[in-house]
Amino acid sequence: MKFIKSALSVAVCCVAAQAMAADGEINFTGSITANTCSVSVGDLNGGAGVNVSLGNAPALSLKKAGDTAGAGSFALTMTAPKDDKDCVLTGKTATVRFLSMNGAAGPNGEWLALEGAGGAGVAKNVAVQIRDAKGVDVQLGRASSEYADLTQPMRFTANYIATGEATPGTANAKASFSVDYK
Repeated sequence: MKFIKSALSVAVCCVAAQAMAADGEINFTGSITANTCSVSVGDLNGGAGVNVSLGNAPALSLKKAGDTAGAGSFALTMTAPKDDKDCVLTGKTATVRFLSMNGAAGPNGEWLALEGAGGAGVAKNVAVQIRDAKGVDVQLGRASSEYADLTQPMRFTANYIATGEATPGTANAKASFSVDYK
């Protein structure tokens, strides 16, 4: 038994002696900003929430790329946290960027891909398009038109858009957003 312990001690020493070290570098980036204002999402009828119904659109209305159907609207409203003197909305402007949580669709990846795209039971050749208050297509990852009065809701609409001849199925999409105001 004494020999086994000694042999084990020698083996552990040999393994420990072969440990290696490596150097590396980590860069941390960021910025310090004034307090941020809050953003709430709601429908244009004053309801809160993030579900935008585009309704039931017949596949026949989405026969070729670029055809649109269904419609829904929503608004992003900026608010100052209570007693926050750093969040001043008057005189500020903002743009909004949307990112798809399901991937991108469209010739240039400008629209929201459907959840489960390509899967069973999901509509094919359909995406969701977002437009700003001016009716301009807000391409994924790109800034919307500028909103000049942040004391009012920033209004958007959404609709289905065909990327080819649509087939029936579920047509749900999710997006995240960021608001850049100055």
